[in-house]
This record gives sequence, structure tokens and C-alpha cells, in this order.
Amino acid sequence: MSNRSNRMNLIAWSSSALLLAPLLMLCVRRLDIPVAYFVRDHLFGNVHYSRLASNIPDLLLFVVLITTVVSLSLYLLRTRKGLYDATTRLEKLVAWAAPVSYLAKIALKFVFGRVNTRFWLQEPGLYGFHWFQGRQGCEGFPSGHMIVIVTLLAALWRFFPKSRPYCLLLGLSLGAALVATNYHFLSDVIAGAYLGALVEAVVFRLLLREPLNPGNNAL
Repeated sequence: MSNRSNRMNLIAWSSSALLLAPLLMLCVRRLDIPVAYFVRDHLFGNVHYSRLASNIPDLLLFVVLITTVVSLSLYLLRTRKGLYDATTRLEKLVAWAAPVSYLAKIALKFVFGRVNTRFWLQEPGLYGFHWFQGRQGCEGFPSGHMIVIVTLLAALWRFFPKSRPYCLLLGLSLGAALVATNYHFLSDVIAGAYLGALVEAVVFRLLLREPLNPGNNAL
């Protein structure tokens, strides 16, 4: 990748971050609370919906472990067969990006220490960010589900352009579901989606900036 391409990528990501910051501030100060109250009052008022939304298990770690193991296994199998195509590159990227995205979400949640939506509904006085405190119920920002899933979708988006409409639909659906179940504030979801795309871009830049060839097949 040329120096000019590197500069262009840096400018693009920096510009998007500058645009994202005021949007997140708007959500935190003006939108997150009204949206959470709307969900509580109009969606959770339905007993069946409330029971279903409250009992959704958190399978994110399981998804990361399975995705990593399967991707790594398929990557090693394909390279041993001498296959160095888009699928092989995708598998290598996912094998690294999935665990990196999960570790990123753990670190960032500790740094920001934002109260999660459901805990805040019980303790309204805790609204906001509790930096580096590791307090109970303060692991809402950014959304870990969005970081991990968008990282994986971004990898698929990169190598298989025909999948992009489905990736976009799945990402938007996940974000809407997280907000509509009061699993996350709106700003948590937006930040998680951005960071997921960033994680994928960084891991791709470090791993796969050069085309795969038979002499470059090590993880």
C-alpha cells in the first residue's frame, strides 16, 4: 500500500471521527434518555415482548470463540491445499479480527465506564460515564455486540461485494434490536458500529496489505 493511500485512509478515518463526535454528543445529551424511555413505556409495556427481550442470552463470547476457531481451521486447511483466494484471505482476517474486536470492547468498556441502559432505568442517578472505575452495571459504552459483529461484517463486505446489502441489513437490524430491547443506548450502538469498522480496517492493514502468495501464508 502506497504512502499516498496510507495518508488518504488516515484522512478518511480522522474526518469520519470528527463527524461522529458531535453526533455522539447529541445522542448522549438529547436522544439516549428519551429513546430509552420510549422503549420502556411503549415496547416493554407488552408483557410478552418484555419477557422475551429481558431473557435474551449474551452469546457474544461464544460467537467469537467459534468464529475464531472455525476461521483459523479453514484458513490452515486452504493454505495447505495451496488455495490463496479471497475466501482464504477472509478467513485469515476473521481469525485475527474476531478476538481483537472482543478484547477491544473489554478495554473500551472499562475506560468509558458508562452505565448500561437497564441498570440506569433502576438507578437513574448513575447516568453518564464513570471513567476507569469498573463499577457494576457500567459497561454500556460502546456496544460490544456492534464492535464484534460489525468487525465481521466489514471483513465480509471487503472481500465479497455482493454480500454488502445483506451486511448492511444485518448490521442495521442488530443495532435496532439492541436499542429496541434497551440493551444499549443509541450512542452505544453508533459508537460500536464505527469502532467495529475501524478494528477491521486496522487488522486488515496489519495482516493483509499485500496479496497472499504461497510464500506468505503464516498467521
